[in-house]
Amino acid sequence: MAPPNVIIFGETGGGKSSIINLLAGANVAATSSGSVGCTFRSNAYNVSIEGMTFKFHDTAGLDEGQGGTVVKQQAIVQLYELLRSLSDGVSLLIFCMRGPRIKESVVRNWQLFWDIICQKHVPILLAITGLENEQDMDAWWKNNQTFFTRNLMYPKSVACITAAKGKKRRDGSHNFDHEYVASREKMNKAIKASYRREGWKVQRTEWFKTIVETSYKSGKGGATEVKTNKTVFGSATNELIKRKLMKREEAEELARLLMDR
Repeated sequence: MAPPNVIIFGETGGGKSSIINLLAGANVAATSSGSVGCTFRSNAYNVSIEGMTFKFHDTAGLDEGQGGTVVKQQAIVQLYELLRSLSDGVSLLIFCMRGPRIKESVVRNWQLFWDIICQKHVPILLAITGLENEQDMDAWWKNNQTFFTRNLMYPKSVACITAAKGKKRRDGSHNFDHEYVASREKMNKAIKASYRREGWKVQRTEWFKTIVETSYKSGKGGATEVKTNKTVFGSATNELIKRKLMKREEAEELARLLMDR
């Protein structure tokens, strides 16, 4: 039986690759420093969690148009292609964001992939990284949960963590070793509790559709019915515009990139 597919996605610099290393207990995925991402295309890693193997897919940051390695639209296309290509389906989405601040792109990225593309069929785990300096990492969710509720974002599980050990000390230990180990335990527990036992196969999204317009042309013998095919925005593109996730021109450009994939 193939291992369940887990997609890790989110903003650039959110710690997606670092989470894979945290779970694996080794540096198997390349990481970047700062806000410029280093993942060009998705990479898959088999990781054992409490005796069960999962296949984690590391993906390009969805906002890497701002100086990153992948233009934002192309990063979305790559993630959509990955979701569509998995013949065994998707068992879990891990939405990775760096705290403590919440960026505007969080709502757009969440709703685009969970609501519109995955149609809410795939459970989503919210992983907030960068909380190692907080006195209580779990307090972040208590203080910010209302933001997610207000934006109709309901994660299956939440993990407030650090994916960094911090500076190395003279004795070989690291500043955040305790928080790092606790974070691994949180992620392991959340993943095992959240994933779908049977992966959901992502369906082709309706970016455009063809409608038939009927008009009548007057002639000597009376009116003649004329039918014309017209291409209009599909339900997914309309949702992007309706929810104000993208401007009309941006939504149309993305839809044209995705329509045949």
